[in-house]
Amino acid sequence: MKTSTKAIFLSLVFSLAVTSDVVSQCSKTWVRKKCVPKVSPFIHNGQMNTTLLKEGGKMESIMTFYSGQDYRILVCSEETLENVSFVVSDMTGKMLYDSKAHNNTDFWDFKVKTTTEMKVEVFAGTNEGGNGAATGCVSVLVGFKSK
Repeated sequence: MKTSTKAIFLSLVFSLAVTSDVVSQCSKTWVRKKCVPKVSPFIHNGQMNTTLLKEGGKMESIMTFYSGQDYRILVCSEETLENVSFVVSDMTGKMLYDSKAHNNTDFWDFKVKTTTEMKVEVFAGTNEGGNGAATGCVSVLVGFKSK
């Protein structure tokens, strides 16, 4: 009985160590190193909407954009996820941008005439030749141009 208890305990500790390693990959440090530089020449607004996605998964963020500003929405993902795409729509559901219609680019530059909220949906597609189990960090960042 003692041996099986130790085995269960060690399995639990190992599982927690692996889980914390995966979660730490989605840290602010990962975003700062891998994603923030891609916002350039725009200035990152400081917000980090980051999550761990599995193939076929989806994340959604509601963001406010202020009138008269030039913006860049950047979707940054780990290499373990292929075919990541995103859609931006207004709050009525009208699609404003679909990255699939633009060679699956990872950013969209635009100007806002009036202050508005937009929904950004990110989709992790299935990896070619994968088994559907790939996971990776995905982050949505916003940059603006100062005037």
